[in-house]
Amino acid sequence: MLSNLFLQLTHIELLISYPVKDILTLIKRDPRFTVKVLNDIYFEDSFVDEGIHRLIMNNVVNWLYERGENPDAFVQSIIKRCAAFEAVPARSVLRSYLPYVSQFYATEDVRQLCLDIIPKRYPLLTNSKFLRRDLVDGFRKEYFTYRFDSPGMLITNPMRWFNGLVQLGPIFLNTPQYELIEYKASQTSFVEALENRATAEVRDDGCVYVNGRQVGKYMTFGDCLAEYGLEWEFEAEKKMACIRATEDVIDEKVGAVLIHKGCYYGAPASVVYFDYKANVVAPEPFNKLMSAVVKQEFDSWEPIQKAQEQLLEAMNDSVTIIYYKSDDSISVNNKHLMRNVPARILRNLLREYSATGREEFENREFKRDPSICMDPLRPNFESRLNRVIAHINGSDDPEHPSEGVKKFFEIERHRRGGFRFVPKCKIIFREE
Repeated sequence: MLSNLFLQLTHIELLISYPVKDILTLIKRDPRFTVKVLNDIYFEDSFVDEGIHRLIMNNVVNWLYERGENPDAFVQSIIKRCAAFEAVPARSVLRSYLPYVSQFYATEDVRQLCLDIIPKRYPLLTNSKFLRRDLVDGFRKEYFTYRFDSPGMLITNPMRWFNGLVQLGPIFLNTPQYELIEYKASQTSFVEALENRATAEVRDDGCVYVNGRQVGKYMTFGDCLAEYGLEWEFEAEKKMACIRATEDVIDEKVGAVLIHKGCYYGAPASVVYFDYKANVVAPEPFNKLMSAVVKQEFDSWEPIQKAQEQLLEAMNDSVTIIYYKSDDSISVNNKHLMRNVPARILRNLLREYSATGREEFENREFKRDPSICMDPLRPNFESRLNRVIAHINGSDDPEHPSEGVKKFFEIERHRRGGFRFVPKCKIIFREE
């Protein structure tokens, strides 16, 4: 079991930045998202196991990609919010630093001490230590190594998240971020780092290509150590094959950095390089944290608490939708909603959603169905879909009055030639 602190920061970012209906689409990606899980990552001093941590973080990354958003930008948003001490779980953060308070008041370099205590604060990192520490022209240049016994145990690709977590230490303790953090080697494999956003091809010459462009080549972990002048105690690991990135690989759609030039992927351990100004000291390192604790005793936490309650309420809700074959109609929670062609459109949509969980649909799928569009030359599907949406929003048709069911689900026409089904609670669909 491990602390929920970083998951809590991630969850708070979601609650602040997205409406509940959007977060529900994330929650519904996996049935293991339960009310207990959401409470465990929300409340102070809770703990989660490694499997839940991996579940949440991988789903957040994939959800962001599906929305056309950059996971790197999401992590930076967390950092910026913490730098402004906006919605920081201050008590949890302060409690995590309590064993080291006296050291931070005595140190000559707050940021170096933040790095020194990483092995103690994060016991899941094994064999964590500094390989080299230099002081050059007032800047510290330090190489830190760590490994997970099982790579990807907390998230498939932890690189951006580790960098974000490390940057939060100085911020919480009233000092600037590190000027530079770079991965020189990572346990994450080259393929995992691509996060299913591109395909790598290895050719006979030992070079790696993405989209026809050479972006890496096979080398050894020993080559990495030699490149940066680092010593290593395990001789056998020096011979292990890695892929050294010779170019950055950027996701074409969202701009996320998938592969970092110069990093060795698939290494037996991760090596992170820090370059930062030495001897930065905050006279009162815990001042902002203490102020945030006091502030949160009043009303600054209420909007986040309200969003959490709305999310839990939506998760516990459900709706029963029945399609009646006898009169070609649909009811929602035993109230008539629509009949005939609009009912058939919603029926087909719900059949697919219930069977596969799919929420994205193409207009042409329905145009090909003769029960919906009888004339293939003039399908007129768009106007028929408009009628379905009108019933969902609350129809003005006196023959089929409806109060609307958009609190349970919606249909969004988010792009040309397609639409999205947006469930806001558990959907129970059957045909009679």
